[in-house]
Parts: sequence; C-alpha cells; structure tokens
Amino acid sequence: MEFQGRICPRGASYYTWQAGDTAQSVAQANGTTVQALQVLNPDVNFATLPAGTEICLPSQSYTCISGRPYTVQAGDTFTSIADSLGITTYELAERNPGVAQDSIVVGQVLCIPFASSGNGSGSVDQPAEPDTPNLPTPSVPSRPGMPSTPPIVIIPTQPACPAGYTRSTVAAGDTYADLLIRHNVSYRAMRAANPRLSPGFLVAGASYCAPPHGTRETCTGLQPYTILAGETLDTLAADLRTTKGRLLALNPNLLPSDFTQGTIICIP
Repeated sequence: MEFQGRICPRGASYYTWQAGDTAQSVAQANGTTVQALQVLNPDVNFATLPAGTEICLPSQSYTCISGRPYTVQAGDTFTSIADSLGITTYELAERNPGVAQDSIVVGQVLCIPFASSGNGSGSVDQPAEPDTPNLPTPSVPSRPGMPSTPPIVIIPTQPACPAGYTRSTVAAGDTYADLLIRHNVSYRAMRAANPRLSPGFLVAGASYCAPPHGTRETCTGLQPYTILAGETLDTLAADLRTTKGRLLALNPNLLPSDFTQGTIICIP
C-alpha cells in the first residue's frame, strides 16, 4: 500500500519513520500518544511500517481523543495511576490502546478521564464533546399584509457509511467495548470508521457506522471482502488476477493461514 504524499490534518506535522521506530517510541519522543498516532494514520500498520514512510504526527489538540493528557511521573505505574483516578486498569487501558502497561516510563504521555484527581498534570477544563451543531433557525422578514410563515427547520444530514458498513445507534449503558463485542470488530476498525465517536464518552442515541462482522481494520482505498467456503489464498489470487504476495501485503495483519471462510480481507 502506498503511503507517500499523504495529507495530514491542519495543525499536524509530518514524520518520516526510521529503522527501529515503534508507535510507542515515536509517541513518547514527540509528547503524544499511541492512540493519537493511530487515529491520524488509520491506514498504517505500525508493526510492519517500513523505514522512510511518511506519517502524520499529531498536534497537542489530537493527543487525547477522550480525556486529557497526563505525563508519567517518577514512581508512577499503570496500576497506581488508575488507582489515583478511581478507575480500573482496564478503563485506563481502553483510553490508551497500544500502550505496554508494564513498561511505561517517565515523560510518557497517557490519556486519563477529564474528571480526575490524578497527580502531576493538574486540572484541565473539559472541552465540549463534538456534537451535532445547534443550527440557528433562519427568520423570514415580515412585510405589511404578508401572512406569517412557519420557521424553516434545517435538519443536518449524516454522511453515508462506507459500502458494506451498517448505520447503528449507541444504546443506553453501552460502552465502547460493548460495541466491539456486538459487531465482533477490532478497536482499530471501529475508530477508523468513527473518529468522532469518543470511546470514553458514549452518548445514548449517537449514530455510528458499524464495520462488517469480523473486520480487523478499515480497507482504506480498497474493498472489504468476506472469504467464502472453499476459497483459499491461492484461489483468491487467481480469481482476482493478482498474486498471493499482493494480497498478503494488502492485509499486513493476517497470516497466510488466516485466509479461511468468514475472514474479511481487503482486496484491490
């Protein structure tokens, strides 16, 4: 997959991946989080990213998708930070995907809840969560003798979901993990398809695009395909008039043995 020439969001910067880099080392060196790197680069598999590839480097506003940034202090552990916030390590890990809990270091940036009593980073005002904008109702000028007209109501439209995805709604009491389990999709696939759906602050009634059942990652610029009974890596390559190597490159998270019935893959 070609990554060169990517366009980064306003405020973000560019970074050229170096040999030996990991998502965690790059995040730590640039004062951001693994979560933010994944959100700004949803088509990138950092585990197999070749040196020389250009990625988007988050600005401070992108550091934490849900919650606020916290800089690890001397003596901190993943468990002690969670305890000081009154949350479980699972809840803290949910806000920090890709972070190795047993190897956090001083200076590393983590995401913690807004309403927090954690030490080290001080209180930070909670920014407003993104929501449907309150659109003003246009008024119609009145003229003498002109009958009054009802106000014009503008109903904002929602962007269509990608092909194969389903429009769904958050139910009361749902957690982000509930959505992943309900649709049997990976965290990365759900976040890539719904960047404005905050994992730590789900609102009942919020609409989102559910990836196809079993999706591990979003097929950016490609088509998702569910392998049928009897199909294999060999037969798929022949049917699609491509090579086995090309299919494996388009699906860097899959093993050759994963190409079995029911697995969703990305195809040209």
